[in-house]
Amino acid sequence: MLSSYRGAIFDMDGLLFDTESIARWAWKQALKEHGYIMSDNLYRSLVGRDLSWREKLLKKVYGESLPFDSVTTQRIAIGDERELREGLPMKPGVLDLLGRFNELGMMIGLATGTGRTRAIRRLTNAGINQYFTIIVTSEDVAEGKPAPDIFLEASHRMNITPAECIVFEDSCVGVEAAFEAGMCAIMVPDIEQPSPEISNLAYGVFKSLEEVGELLPPRFKELKVPGNLKHPNMN
Repeated sequence: MLSSYRGAIFDMDGLLFDTESIARWAWKQALKEHGYIMSDNLYRSLVGRDLSWREKLLKKVYGESLPFDSVTTQRIAIGDERELREGLPMKPGVLDLLGRFNELGMMIGLATGTGRTRAIRRLTNAGINQYFTIIVTSEDVAEGKPAPDIFLEASHRMNITPAECIVFEDSCVGVEAAFEAGMCAIMVPDIEQPSPEISNLAYGVFKSLEEVGELLPPRFKELKVPGNLKHPNMN
């Protein structure tokens, strides 16, 4: 039985979908069109962050004259065009894990830094939108990850406590945010590998959602929130 956990909250980009290769290409192309060069290391610094944080970082790197709004508009346009033309691969294990949570009666939420319109389009095109009870984006909260706002808002909309939620993330800032929200974080890295400190904040770091699925059953009910955070129903 999963008496201790009632909700599963998923990040989207890099976790449910293989978006990062297109996103990195789009950022590089858009910046290049404006006369700037982006390194892979700089791109990794953007992973999981909201738009306001990205603007601050890029203007710190390139200068205040960077036309951030123009770059952002262009990278979304060319990224979406390529995504719709080539398709967006779903990560291994997604369908199985969502289906199994659904069968277990778990509420399933999405907490993503991607805008609502694009998030819904991706879920709908992949045929998995019906699994998600609620969708929370960076548009719905004051601060993006690593602040806990987006996960706290998700649990609020699901009408369950943070301690009853498991979060699935591919980014380090996402794991930080889940931990700060008092939730159990499971990390499935994409292009960003966790430091020892981030690994210690997570219940575990897994190679894929397929590997996560091996927790069900019987070990899933034994998940504990790491550190000094403790589920109120656990002894």
